[in-house]
Amino acid sequence: KIYIVILLFFLAKSLTIYNYKTVWWDSAVYIGMGKYMYSLGQAGLWENSRPIVWPLMLGFFWKIGADVLLVGRVIEIVFGGLCILLTYIIGKRLFNEKIALLSSIFLALSPTFFFFDGVMLTEIVSTFFALVAIYLFIDKKYFLSGALIGVSFMTRFLQLIVFISVLIIFLMYKNKPKYLKKIIMGFLIAVIPFLIFNHILYNNALLPFSEQIFLSRNSGWFNYQPISYYFTELFKENFLYLFSVLGIILVLKRNDLNKKLIAIIFLIFSIFFNSIQQKEIRFLIVLLPYMYLFMSFSLLHFLNYLKNKFIRTLFLTVMIFSIVVSLNTNDSVKSYKGSK
Repeated sequence: KIYIVILLFFLAKSLTIYNYKTVWWDSAVYIGMGKYMYSLGQAGLWENSRPIVWPLMLGFFWKIGADVLLVGRVIEIVFGGLCILLTYIIGKRLFNEKIALLSSIFLALSPTFFFFDGVMLTEIVSTFFALVAIYLFIDKKYFLSGALIGVSFMTRFLQLIVFISVLIIFLMYKNKPKYLKKIIMGFLIAVIPFLIFNHILYNNALLPFSEQIFLSRNSGWFNYQPISYYFTELFKENFLYLFSVLGIILVLKRNDLNKKLIAIIFLIFSIFFNSIQQKEIRFLIVLLPYMYLFMSFSLLHFLNYLKNKFIRTLFLTVMIFSIVVSLNTNDSVKSYKGSK
């Protein structure tokens, strides 16, 4: 069933990929950075505030002579399909197959996720690496999990929140220092080469991070939004999204550290995005898999308590209707199409 969902997702993306005619500035920068690295500074451009994993991927395809715009979009779409698959796999491990499948369907049909999968930004690619890291954590492969968190962080710096969440889980709930050391060692092995590179290039290992913080505080004024922004925009994403809050409450009451991990990741991401002035719906892509896992868990948990056949059918109809409505009412995505 999950393969059918992913196949239909790829089919829909293949029919829309040529609608992406404009190259966004951030996407152009990642391509330019890739050219700069593979040409040793003879082509492209360089921005020292950016992570390097996505530019390394895009630059490789440029180096071998491929159409980097087309291949870059296709590769990101593949990463999007893998995010859907990993949402299903994690959901099946932590909950059950029904919850896993429902959450993957919600993600595949998310207007925000669907539209931005092909724009060639870092949210979806970094989320893929974060989801792999979470799966490895659940599978108790802590060193590899730490390494994949590091790769995710090197793809989008905000994925540091996943690493912080893992540390919180170990410090609060686990008396397993050797496992914590494995996580940290894996993370450092992925990150230290970047720090060494920064020290050689700028004589400051932390320069990209400080530059990114500075830019975040002093740019993007046209996207400054009130605290209510995500609350209202997520209703357009899916008007049942508040069920994810109930799902988190149910999870936090249970003694399951793996479920608590994704709850902590979701909560920290949510607090961070709501606390900063610059707000864009695309920022939330990194937390959508977790939101839909909790939302699906809560919806099916609630459905199990409905004994009346008519009410159950009505509730299922509302769930389906929420998807249909979200595909046509996300004004943020529509405004992106018109302005970028």
